[in-house]
Amino acid sequence: MLLQLTVKNFALSEHNVLDFTEGMVCITGETGAGKSLTVDALGLICGQRADSSMVKTGESKAEIEALFSCDGPEGDELRAYLKEHDLQGDEDSLIIRRQISSDGKSRSYVNGHNATLTSLKELSNFLMAIHGQHASIRLLDEHNQLVLLDNLGGLTSLVNEVNVAFDSYNVSRQELSKLAAEQQEGASSYKSLRQDLEKLHKLSLTPQSYDEVNKTFDGMQNLSQIQDAIALALGVLDNDEHNVIEVLESRLNDLIKVSSYDKKNLDPIINLFTEAMHKLDEARISLDNINMQSDPQKMHEYGEKLSLYHDLARKFSISPDKLYTVTKTIEDKLERFLSLKDSIAKQTEIVKKFRDEYEKLALVLSEKRAKSAIKMSKAVTEKIRDLAMPEGQFEVFCERDDEGRPRRFGRDKVEFRFTANRGESVKPLGAVASGGELSRLALTIEVLTARYQSIPTLIFDEVDTGISGRTASAVGALLRELGKSLQVITVTHLPQVAAFANTHFLVDKVNEGESAVSHVRVLEHDDRVHELARMMGGKIVTQATLDSAEDMLLQK
Repeated sequence: MLLQLTVKNFALSEHNVLDFTEGMVCITGETGAGKSLTVDALGLICGQRADSSMVKTGESKAEIEALFSCDGPEGDELRAYLKEHDLQGDEDSLIIRRQISSDGKSRSYVNGHNATLTSLKELSNFLMAIHGQHASIRLLDEHNQLVLLDNLGGLTSLVNEVNVAFDSYNVSRQELSKLAAEQQEGASSYKSLRQDLEKLHKLSLTPQSYDEVNKTFDGMQNLSQIQDAIALALGVLDNDEHNVIEVLESRLNDLIKVSSYDKKNLDPIINLFTEAMHKLDEARISLDNINMQSDPQKMHEYGEKLSLYHDLARKFSISPDKLYTVTKTIEDKLERFLSLKDSIAKQTEIVKKFRDEYEKLALVLSEKRAKSAIKMSKAVTEKIRDLAMPEGQFEVFCERDDEGRPRRFGRDKVEFRFTANRGESVKPLGAVASGGELSRLALTIEVLTARYQSIPTLIFDEVDTGISGRTASAVGALLRELGKSLQVITVTHLPQVAAFANTHFLVDKVNEGESAVSHVRVLEHDDRVHELARMMGGKIVTQATLDSAEDMLLQK
């Protein structure tokens, strides 16, 4: 529950401290006095964005501080959140503070710890909810109608389960679609990849294979030059007329004949000659044994192999000597494609499983929504008849749609229908309800659904716009009744509503020096009578309006 709100240099407010009580609290004041500043300040506490215009003219910064109690059913969850995010403070209370600089920058604190706007927004879910003047507009939104029905029926947790099941189904379906697309793409390239792999296998690729084939082909291309060189060499070594070996043998014999005259010098030379002749003879024999007959067929085969190397290299944008790395890649792609059939079959089962889970939960949700729709129709109809709509009939139309894929929030279409007149059938709200009727319907539904929420404080910012008289009194009674179980803070311009409040704050705007300043104070009985009289009669307060205001309070 909100215990205290302190506002410094915020818009027209110089320094105001509001001590809040249980039950229904109202805030009143003349137009332009700054009644809604309290709501704006609490909005900042809830994590709304700030700007420099919020800082009082001439001041460097504005500051808003709110003190909350941590009692009640929401206390345990609140303390758990604070502990999880290292924002602990006093066990029984919580302090949230915002500072807004004149340059528009903002800082937030929770129990003295630096905090983000996200943290403030998340904390607000445990603390309070603000219902503004546009609640009637939101009432026309189909999705908001669904949310209101679920809130009234206490179905929020079941809706969350349905959404989790939907997310699981949706993610698994997207994965199945990806696999199917991959299979379709793979099918179009499968034949080509198989052909490429066969070509690569023909090459018997290794890191050295291209160099080996290239060298062999180069050798075949230069065969004639090799043959000529061999012939010339054999001509010198094995020619009848110019046989080098025979010439050397003749000269060797000459040296042998005279070696006896100088053995010391000639014998080593004779040995070298003899060794050289043996080497030359071995060379002759080896050259004679070489079979260098050209093989056109083999040369053609190697030429085709090289051509295939270069074709595949261009196709895969890789150098020929690196082709061996491509084979594994293609094999993996083909293996992946062949495995897709099993993967798709398994993923199809997963999708079916998640869809079955979704449909089961969605069916339960539909059944509960149907019951909640009857309950809500009856409850709202009863309440609006106390709000100057005695012949009013409200109906929640809830229809299940089994067609199409699963969707978030279940398979139900919800539509609020209404008629204010006896004998007329109910029709969609937007087609038949006036602005005043929408405002009353919105307030009624807000009050009814609030009972089923764990938030301890509800704030209503002039949600009673467009009503007056007995209807306003009925609205006040409705808010006071709600205040028996929750803290209700309402900004109102209607005395009939304000009269029902347990605590009454008045906002005054006064001129101090060259600037206007907004002051807030709690009213005791006599001042409260005077304020109600002003609200009834304007600036001129008469005894008659004072008597009426007194009677109004006494009747509550």
